[in-house]
Amino acid sequence: MGVNIEKAIKAINERMNSANHSFMNSFYNKQRIDPALDYDEDKDITEYYAESAFVAVLILLEHLNLTETYKNVSILFELAKKNGFSDSSMGIDDPYIDSIEKLRIIVNGISSLYGLDDSATSEMHDIKAIIKQALYVICDIALFKTQPKNEADVHDRIESILKCYFSDLKRKPSLTKPIKNFEPDSGIPSTQTLIEYKFVNSKKDAKLVVDQILADTNGYKSSKWKNLLFVIYETHRVLPEKDWKALLHECELRDNYDIVVLPGDAS
Repeated sequence: MGVNIEKAIKAINERMNSANHSFMNSFYNKQRIDPALDYDEDKDITEYYAESAFVAVLILLEHLNLTETYKNVSILFELAKKNGFSDSSMGIDDPYIDSIEKLRIIVNGISSLYGLDDSATSEMHDIKAIIKQALYVICDIALFKTQPKNEADVHDRIESILKCYFSDLKRKPSLTKPIKNFEPDSGIPSTQTLIEYKFVNSKKDAKLVVDQILADTNGYKSSKWKNLLFVIYETHRVLPEKDWKALLHECELRDNYDIVVLPGDAS
């Protein structure tokens, strides 16, 4: 059976990025909340996604008959199991996961070997990285009187930060073919990316958001806007990120749709 290498690489990158996101949440939670936390859910999520990424890479390498690379990744895999998948080192500004950074080099090498165009993935990844880093700014009560209280607050605060990076950002951009009940919150023409913000305060809200995303994506088609990103802000941890991924997987999002989950209590 043939392997869709591009889809496999995309799935692996998503797992590595999810591991990094949870790892950074874990790191800052310990710094800002309680260094002596007995249970760290974000660390568990980090370990889950990191191990999952390794397994996916090994399966892909086996299918591609890249024997020597498979052996090298197997060694890294065993080392990560021994030291812990969230074992880290300190970079210039932030820490990083040792095993994931080594694995990413190999994954990038596979992408280059097969001439994959990862520009769309790169664009979305850059925007997601900026939004994740913005969490601590939008929740800073030294800048704002309160943490975000509704979807409008999340929209306004994140959009003002994105505007510093993307001068062409448009608020409530118009669609060539309007879709009933769907008006995107932000649009970045240079990256062909639309952004929708969602505010979640309970599991009931989470179910409504999933229904909204399903409705939005079912009707959305545009040649002008290639990517669609949903930003989900939780006032507190409502669902583990892997559960959000599972729920949204049921929506059967296309390859150019993605999500980023911001837990307000991690700020």
